[in-house]
Amino acid sequence: MRRFIDFWNSLLRSPNSGNYIPFIDGFRFLAIAPVIFQHANERLLKYSASASNQSGWEQMLSFLISRGTIGVFIFFAISGFVLTMPYAKGNRTLNYKTYISRRLTRIEPPFIFWISFFALILLIQSNLGFGKVLAHYFATLTYTHSIIYGEYSIINPVAWSLEVEIQFYLIAPFIALLYFNQKDGFVRRSFLIIFLIAYITFQYVLGWNLHPLKATLLGHLQHFLIGMLAADLYVNRKTIGRIKPWVWDALAPVLLLVMAFTWTEEYYKTLIFNTALMLLLMAGFNGHYFNKFLSVKWITIIGGMCYTIYLIHLPLLELLYSVIGSFGYSSPYWLQLSISLIIAIPIVLFSSMIFFKTIEKPFMKPAGFKNLLGSIKGIVSENAVQIQK
Repeated sequence: MRRFIDFWNSLLRSPNSGNYIPFIDGFRFLAIAPVIFQHANERLLKYSASASNQSGWEQMLSFLISRGTIGVFIFFAISGFVLTMPYAKGNRTLNYKTYISRRLTRIEPPFIFWISFFALILLIQSNLGFGKVLAHYFATLTYTHSIIYGEYSIINPVAWSLEVEIQFYLIAPFIALLYFNQKDGFVRRSFLIIFLIAYITFQYVLGWNLHPLKATLLGHLQHFLIGMLAADLYVNRKTIGRIKPWVWDALAPVLLLVMAFTWTEEYYKTLIFNTALMLLLMAGFNGHYFNKFLSVKWITIIGGMCYTIYLIHLPLLELLYSVIGSFGYSSPYWLQLSISLIIAIPIVLFSSMIFFKTIEKPFMKPAGFKNLLGSIKGIVSENAVQIQK
């Protein structure tokens, strides 16, 4: 038991900046949880012939679970928050080379490992052929699959959102510098709010909210900018508003429901959705109990593992439900869903713990990538010596 507790504690993230904000990992938990539930539910409906026979309240339950993609938009907003936070705190310098290299050394090793692994599995299991799998593999690996093929990656469909993330990474410092160089807080926030409304309007006029552009930064820039606005309000929260913490606490669950029911392609609902997303982030640092909930240790640990969970959960769920989906075919939908989740969620979490610890966490520090390069160099040198002999 002691060993498990030590292992569990070792999963806590320790960002390279040293500035750890627990509720951010809490938001990551809030983002990854509905995504897992949505994909689990989709797999159940795919592999269980009777799961589609639902009563009225079961249809509502299934509908709410199907809204899990809102977690991706929360992820985007969190990225906007985290990437622009240094500039919100007053940093006005930029070493772009260091910035890019840090981003790549942090996220690339786990991404390359898992995309390579899933590509190999696809090659073995499918009849697509080596050439076609290789083409999709390199498109996925270079974050260009949606741009080239106009569809989600066949290697791992969830990689589409990582393509959008990378596109924002490339321009985030410039946007942040431009925004925070405006000293008057009221002016810059007002301008950004107006810009957000105008941008969403142009999205609908120009069709950026539809595929294939929907799977690019053009379809989601507003979510990242909402995160940047939240970072501004977080750093300057003492100077804005006097709403009681309990009001924010009460708003949080309501805002999640509002987001669930307004995630559509309708223009006015999209405006409401993005307003709710902004207020949800504000509730995270202005509320009392909501903030405490987001900062609970086990929630921050799971949230901190979200990158690994996100990369592996869909293929793992596909495998699990292809095996267990046919069981309980005579049971009602809610019972099939409950039992399958009781089986699937622990497997996803325990697998993620192991892979996070061994594959992702070592690269959270710059030394991790240097150690990897050193190991590769050592292996190459050793092999070269053996060849010479």
